[in-house]
Amino acid sequence: MNLSGILVVAAPGRCEEVAEALAALPGIEVYQKDPASGKIVVVQEAPTIENEADGARALQKVPGVVSVSMVYHYFAEDPTLGASSVTVPTSH
Repeated sequence: MNLSGILVVAAPGRCEEVAEALAALPGIEVYQKDPASGKIVVVQEAPTIENEADGARALQKVPGVVSVSMVYHYFAEDPTLGASSVTVPTSH
């Protein structure tokens, strides 16, 4: 699982419209918005890094978005895999 904190900047006067469009995207949660500055903080959850990159590209395509910057990334491995699923060779 990949979690990302992303700062989105909306064009002047379009913060609310952009925030609504972002919230409609899969895996995106609008966490906070500041209409005065046009800044919107979103959290993205994606199963893979590829899905995460696709999601970031989707954010950039939303009409009214000026910029998208990933400011935080967290990766958690699937706990169901267990340590035995990976073998690391050792040499003596």
